[in-house]
Amino acid sequence: MIFHIYGTDAYLCQEKLKELKQGFVEKKDKAGLNVIQLSAEGLDIDRFSQEALTVPFLSEKKMIVVEGLCADQSAGRKKLREEVAEFLKQHENLDNNILFFDVFDEEKKIPEKDALFNYLKKQKYSWFLPALKNRQLADWLKKYIAKNKIDLSAPALNELIVLVGNDLVQLTNELAKLVAFKGGKQILPEDVKLLVKAKYDDNVFNLTDALANKNRRLALELISQQLLAGNEPLSLLGSINWQFKSLLKIKSILEANPRASAAAISTQTGLHSYVVSKNLATIKKFTLSELIDILNYLMEIEKKLKSSHKNPELLFDLFVARYC
Repeated sequence: MIFHIYGTDAYLCQEKLKELKQGFVEKKDKAGLNVIQLSAEGLDIDRFSQEALTVPFLSEKKMIVVEGLCADQSAGRKKLREEVAEFLKQHENLDNNILFFDVFDEEKKIPEKDALFNYLKKQKYSWFLPALKNRQLADWLKKYIAKNKIDLSAPALNELIVLVGNDLVQLTNELAKLVAFKGGKQILPEDVKLLVKAKYDDNVFNLTDALANKNRRLALELISQQLLAGNEPLSLLGSINWQFKSLLKIKSILEANPRASAAAISTQTGLHSYVVSKNLATIKKFTLSELIDILNYLMEIEKKLKSSHKNPELLFDLFVARYC
Protein backbone atom coordinates (compact mmCIF):
# COMPACT_ATOMS: atom_id res chain seq x y z
CA MET A 1 0.00 0.00 0.00
CA ILE A 2 1.25 3.47 -0.90
CA PHE A 3 0.96 6.50 1.38
CA HIS A 4 1.95 10.06 0.54
CA ILE A 5 2.35 13.03 2.90
CA TYR A 6 3.38 16.35 1.36
CA GLY A 7 2.92 20.04 2.02
CA THR A 8 4.49 23.30 3.09
CA ASP A 9 3.83 23.07 6.83
CA ALA A 10 6.59 20.99 8.44
CA TYR A 11 4.73 20.66 11.75
CA LEU A 12 1.49 19.33 10.25
CA CYS A 13 3.41 16.95 7.98
CA GLN A 14 5.48 15.62 10.88
CA GLU A 15 2.34 15.15 13.02
CA LYS A 16 0.68 13.16 10.23
CA LEU A 17 3.82 11.06 9.81
CA LYS A 18 3.90 10.38 13.56
CA GLU A 19 0.22 9.39 13.50
CA LEU A 20 0.73 6.87 10.67
CA LYS A 21 3.87 5.41 12.22
CA GLN A 22 2.19 4.95 15.59
CA GLY A 23 -0.85 3.37 13.96
CA PHE A 24 1.34 0.95 12.02
CA VAL A 25 3.33 -0.10 15.08
CA GLU A 26 0.18 -0.62 17.17
CA LYS A 27 -1.62 -2.68 14.51
CA LYS A 28 1.12 -4.45 12.52
CA ASP A 29 4.49 -4.26 14.26
CA LYS A 30 4.22 -4.18 18.05
CA ALA A 31 7.93 -4.83 18.45
CA GLY A 32 8.69 -1.72 16.34
CA LEU A 33 11.32 -3.51 14.25
CA ASN A 34 9.90 -2.95 10.78
CA VAL A 35 9.71 0.82 10.29
CA ILE A 36 12.49 1.56 7.81
CA GLN A 37 13.68 5.13 7.17
CA LEU A 38 15.16 5.96 3.76
CA SER A 39 16.49 9.40 2.83
CA ALA A 40 16.58 10.68 -0.74
CA GLU A 41 20.26 11.46 -0.28
CA GLY A 42 22.30 8.41 -1.18
CA LEU A 43 19.26 6.34 -2.17
CA ASP A 44 19.28 4.26 -5.37
CA ILE A 45 16.72 2.03 -7.05
CA ASP A 46 18.41 -1.18 -5.86
CA ARG A 47 18.18 -0.20 -2.19
CA PHE A 48 14.61 1.01 -2.63
CA SER A 49 13.39 -2.13 -4.43
CA GLN A 50 15.19 -4.39 -1.96
CA GLU A 51 13.45 -2.80 1.01
CA ALA A 52 10.08 -2.74 -0.79
CA LEU A 53 10.17 -6.43 -1.73
CA THR A 54 11.86 -8.15 1.22
CA VAL A 55 9.68 -9.76 3.87
CA PRO A 56 9.38 -8.16 7.33
CA PHE A 57 11.05 -9.51 10.45
CA LEU A 58 8.56 -11.22 12.78
CA SER A 59 5.74 -9.02 11.54
CA GLU A 60 2.93 -8.95 9.00
CA LYS A 61 4.27 -5.95 7.07
CA LYS A 62 7.08 -3.41 6.86
CA MET A 63 6.60 0.35 6.65
CA ILE A 64 9.24 1.99 4.46
CA VAL A 65 9.38 5.78 4.90
CA VAL A 66 11.05 7.54 1.96
CA GLU A 67 11.84 11.11 2.95
CA GLY A 68 12.48 14.02 0.60
CA LEU A 69 12.55 12.24 -2.77
CA CYS A 70 10.02 14.52 -4.48
CA ALA A 71 11.28 17.59 -2.62
CA ASP A 72 14.83 16.98 -3.88
CA GLN A 73 14.59 18.42 -7.38
CA SER A 74 18.31 18.28 -8.14
CA ALA A 75 19.19 16.90 -11.57
CA GLY A 76 20.71 13.73 -10.17
CA ARG A 77 17.46 12.67 -8.49
CA LYS A 78 15.17 12.86 -11.54
CA LYS A 79 16.21 9.48 -12.91
CA LEU A 80 15.69 7.83 -9.53
CA ARG A 81 12.18 9.29 -9.25
CA GLU A 82 11.35 7.93 -12.71
CA GLU A 83 12.70 4.51 -11.73
CA VAL A 84 10.72 4.49 -8.49
CA ALA A 85 7.54 5.53 -10.31
CA GLU A 86 7.99 2.71 -12.81
CA PHE A 87 8.69 0.22 -10.02
CA LEU A 88 5.49 1.20 -8.18
CA LYS A 89 3.41 0.83 -11.35
CA GLN A 90 4.82 -2.66 -11.90
CA HIS A 91 4.23 -3.70 -8.26
CA GLU A 92 0.79 -2.29 -7.48
CA ASN A 93 -0.01 -5.03 -4.95
CA LEU A 94 2.98 -4.73 -2.65
CA ASP A 95 2.62 -6.47 0.71
CA ASN A 96 4.67 -3.80 2.47
CA ASN A 97 3.59 -0.22 3.12
CA ILE A 98 5.62 2.54 1.47
CA LEU A 99 5.19 6.07 2.76
CA PHE A 100 6.62 9.02 0.82
CA PHE A 101 7.19 12.14 2.89
CA ASP A 102 8.00 15.56 1.38
CA VAL A 103 8.04 19.05 2.88
CA PHE A 104 8.39 21.99 0.47
CA ASP A 105 9.50 25.55 1.27
CA GLU A 106 6.58 26.98 -0.70
CA GLU A 107 3.73 25.70 -2.85
CA LYS A 108 5.25 26.84 -6.15
CA LYS A 109 8.13 24.40 -5.56
CA ILE A 110 5.79 21.41 -5.57
CA PRO A 111 6.75 19.51 -8.77
CA GLU A 112 3.30 19.12 -10.33
CA LYS A 113 4.75 17.74 -13.60
CA ASP A 114 7.04 15.19 -11.97
CA ALA A 115 6.23 11.54 -12.84
CA LEU A 116 6.63 10.18 -9.31
CA PHE A 117 4.82 13.08 -7.65
CA ASN A 118 1.84 12.76 -9.99
CA TYR A 119 1.65 9.02 -9.37
CA LEU A 120 1.71 9.53 -5.60
CA LYS A 121 -0.78 12.39 -5.68
CA LYS A 122 -3.37 10.11 -7.30
CA GLN A 123 -3.13 7.48 -4.58
CA LYS A 124 -6.05 6.91 -2.24
CA TYR A 125 -3.96 7.80 0.81
CA SER A 126 -2.33 11.09 -0.19
CA TRP A 127 -2.45 14.09 2.15
CA PHE A 128 -1.62 17.68 1.19
CA LEU A 129 -0.87 19.81 4.25
CA PRO A 130 -0.29 23.49 3.38
CA ALA A 131 0.61 26.27 5.80
CA LEU A 132 -2.43 27.54 7.68
CA LYS A 133 -3.75 31.02 6.96
CA ASN A 134 -5.82 33.56 8.87
CA ARG A 135 -8.97 31.87 10.25
CA GLN A 136 -7.52 28.37 9.78
CA LEU A 137 -4.54 29.32 11.93
CA ALA A 138 -6.66 30.80 14.72
CA ASP A 139 -8.95 27.75 14.72
CA TRP A 140 -6.00 25.36 14.84
CA LEU A 141 -4.44 27.27 17.73
CA LYS A 142 -7.71 27.25 19.70
CA LYS A 143 -7.99 23.48 19.28
CA TYR A 144 -4.36 23.02 20.30
CA ILE A 145 -4.67 25.02 23.52
CA ALA A 146 -7.95 23.26 24.36
CA LYS A 147 -6.43 19.81 23.79
CA ASN A 148 -3.38 20.68 25.90
CA LYS A 149 -5.43 22.53 28.55
CA ILE A 150 -3.52 25.79 28.16
CA ASP A 151 -5.13 28.86 29.72
CA LEU A 152 -4.46 31.45 27.02
CA SER A 153 -6.59 34.59 26.92
CA ALA A 154 -8.12 35.63 23.58
CA PRO A 155 -6.02 38.84 23.37
CA ALA A 156 -2.89 36.79 24.15
CA LEU A 157 -3.79 34.36 21.38
CA ASN A 158 -4.06 37.22 18.88
CA GLU A 159 -0.78 38.70 20.10
CA LEU A 160 0.95 35.34 19.67
CA ILE A 161 -0.26 35.03 16.08
CA VAL A 162 0.85 38.58 15.27
CA LEU A 163 4.37 37.93 16.59
CA VAL A 164 4.90 34.39 15.30
CA GLY A 165 2.64 34.06 12.27
CA ASN A 166 1.84 30.56 11.00
CA ASP A 167 5.05 28.81 12.04
CA LEU A 168 3.44 25.99 14.05
CA VAL A 169 6.77 24.69 15.32
CA GLN A 170 7.60 28.07 16.84
CA LEU A 171 4.02 28.53 18.08
CA THR A 172 4.06 25.26 20.02
CA ASN A 173 7.54 25.97 21.40
CA GLU A 174 6.51 29.46 22.51
CA LEU A 175 3.38 28.09 24.17
CA ALA A 176 5.46 25.55 26.11
CA LYS A 177 7.72 28.38 27.26
CA LEU A 178 4.75 30.53 28.29
CA VAL A 179 3.11 27.66 30.21
CA ALA A 180 6.34 27.05 32.15
CA PHE A 181 6.68 30.75 32.87
CA LYS A 182 3.10 31.20 34.15
CA GLY A 183 2.97 27.99 36.17
CA GLY A 184 -0.64 27.20 35.35
CA LYS A 185 -1.96 30.78 35.55
CA GLN A 186 -3.68 32.42 32.60
CA ILE A 187 -1.33 33.67 29.88
CA LEU A 188 -1.93 37.36 29.12
CA PRO A 189 -0.86 39.60 26.21
CA GLU A 190 1.90 41.19 28.29
CA ASP A 191 3.37 37.72 28.93
CA VAL A 192 3.49 37.07 25.20
CA LYS A 193 5.14 40.43 24.50
CA LEU A 194 7.70 39.77 27.23
CA LEU A 195 8.76 36.26 26.22
CA VAL A 196 8.03 35.78 22.53
CA LYS A 197 10.46 36.87 19.88
CA ALA A 198 8.71 38.10 16.75
CA LYS A 199 9.07 35.88 13.68
CA TYR A 200 9.24 39.02 11.59
CA ASP A 201 12.63 40.54 12.31
CA ASP A 202 12.36 44.33 12.37
CA ASN A 203 15.94 44.50 11.09
CA VAL A 204 14.76 43.07 7.77
CA PHE A 205 11.96 45.67 7.52
CA ASN A 206 14.49 48.37 8.42
CA LEU A 207 16.89 47.14 5.76
CA THR A 208 14.14 47.27 3.15
CA ASP A 209 13.30 50.82 4.20
CA ALA A 210 16.97 51.78 3.94
CA LEU A 211 17.17 50.38 0.39
CA ALA A 212 13.90 52.09 -0.56
CA ASN A 213 15.23 55.41 0.74
CA LYS A 214 18.63 54.87 -0.94
CA ASN A 215 20.32 55.08 2.47
CA ARG A 216 23.43 53.07 1.66
CA ARG A 217 25.19 53.74 4.96
CA LEU A 218 22.29 52.47 7.06
CA ALA A 219 21.74 49.43 4.83
CA LEU A 220 25.39 48.41 5.11
CA GLU A 221 25.34 48.97 8.86
CA LEU A 222 22.24 46.78 9.33
CA ILE A 223 23.75 43.92 7.31
CA SER A 224 27.06 44.20 9.15
CA GLN A 225 25.25 44.05 12.51
CA GLN A 226 23.46 40.86 11.48
CA LEU A 227 26.66 39.14 10.35
CA LEU A 228 28.61 40.24 13.42
CA ALA A 229 25.81 38.92 15.63
CA GLY A 230 26.41 35.46 14.17
CA ASN A 231 23.54 35.33 11.70
CA GLU A 232 24.49 32.83 8.99
CA PRO A 233 24.83 34.49 5.53
CA LEU A 234 22.34 32.08 3.93
CA SER A 235 19.89 32.61 6.77
CA LEU A 236 20.18 36.40 6.40
CA LEU A 237 19.79 36.09 2.65
CA GLY A 238 16.69 33.93 3.18
CA SER A 239 15.13 36.63 5.38
CA ILE A 240 15.88 39.34 2.81
CA ASN A 241 14.56 37.14 0.00
CA TRP A 242 11.36 36.39 1.93
CA GLN A 243 10.83 40.11 2.52
CA PHE A 244 11.18 41.04 -1.15
CA LYS A 245 8.93 38.17 -2.21
CA SER A 246 6.34 39.58 0.20
CA LEU A 247 6.78 43.03 -1.33
CA LEU A 248 6.32 41.59 -4.82
CA LYS A 249 3.09 39.84 -3.80
CA ILE A 250 1.72 43.06 -2.27
CA LYS A 251 2.83 45.18 -5.24
CA SER A 252 1.15 42.78 -7.70
CA ILE A 253 -2.18 43.16 -5.87
CA LEU A 254 -1.88 46.95 -5.71
CA GLU A 255 -1.01 47.20 -9.40
CA ALA A 256 -4.32 45.53 -10.22
CA ASN A 257 -6.28 47.31 -7.48
CA PRO A 258 -4.61 50.42 -5.96
CA ARG A 259 -7.41 50.72 -3.40
CA ALA A 260 -7.03 47.21 -1.99
CA SER A 261 -7.11 47.21 1.81
CA ALA A 262 -4.49 45.58 4.01
CA ALA A 263 -7.05 42.93 5.00
CA ALA A 264 -7.86 42.13 1.37
CA ILE A 265 -4.15 41.91 0.47
CA SER A 266 -3.54 39.64 3.45
CA THR A 267 -6.34 37.31 2.34
CA GLN A 268 -5.22 37.17 -1.30
CA THR A 269 -1.51 36.71 -0.63
CA GLY A 270 -1.64 34.61 2.52
CA LEU A 271 0.71 37.09 4.22
CA HIS A 272 0.00 38.03 7.80
CA SER A 273 -1.73 41.38 8.24
CA TYR A 274 1.27 42.55 10.32
CA VAL A 275 3.59 42.01 7.35
CA VAL A 276 1.22 43.76 4.94
CA SER A 277 0.78 46.77 7.24
CA LYS A 278 4.54 47.11 7.81
CA ASN A 279 5.19 47.15 4.07
CA LEU A 280 2.42 49.37 2.70
CA ALA A 281 4.45 52.57 2.95
CA THR A 282 7.68 51.02 1.66
CA ILE A 283 6.06 49.34 -1.35
CA LYS A 284 5.31 52.72 -2.94
CA LYS A 285 9.05 53.32 -3.39
CA PHE A 286 9.60 50.24 -5.56
CA THR A 287 8.34 49.48 -9.05
CA LEU A 288 7.25 45.99 -10.02
CA SER A 289 10.24 45.61 -12.36
CA GLU A 290 12.65 46.72 -9.60
CA LEU A 291 11.32 44.07 -7.23
CA ILE A 292 11.66 41.36 -9.88
CA ASP A 293 15.22 42.50 -10.62
CA ILE A 294 16.11 42.44 -6.90
CA LEU A 295 14.76 38.91 -6.49
CA ASN A 296 16.73 37.72 -9.51
CA TYR A 297 19.88 39.29 -8.08
CA LEU A 298 19.26 37.64 -4.69
CA MET A 299 19.10 34.28 -6.52
CA GLU A 300 22.53 35.01 -7.98
CA ILE A 301 23.88 35.77 -4.51
CA GLU A 302 22.48 32.49 -3.22
CA LYS A 303 24.22 30.55 -6.01
CA LYS A 304 27.52 32.26 -5.22
CA LEU A 305 27.19 31.64 -1.48
CA LYS A 306 26.55 27.95 -2.10
CA SER A 307 29.08 27.33 -4.86
CA SER A 308 32.07 29.57 -4.14
CA HIS A 309 34.27 30.86 -1.36
CA LYS A 310 33.55 34.52 -1.97
CA ASN A 311 33.33 36.79 1.06
CA PRO A 312 29.62 36.91 2.06
CA GLU A 313 29.96 40.47 3.34
CA LEU A 314 31.34 41.56 -0.04
CA LEU A 315 28.36 39.98 -1.82
CA PHE A 316 25.93 41.84 0.44
CA ASP A 317 27.89 45.07 0.00
CA LEU A 318 27.61 44.73 -3.78
CA PHE A 319 23.88 44.12 -3.39
CA VAL A 320 23.46 47.33 -1.39
CA ALA A 321 25.64 49.31 -3.82
CA ARG A 322 23.55 48.08 -6.75
CA TYR A 323 20.21 49.14 -5.27
CA CYS A 324 21.23 52.24 -3.32
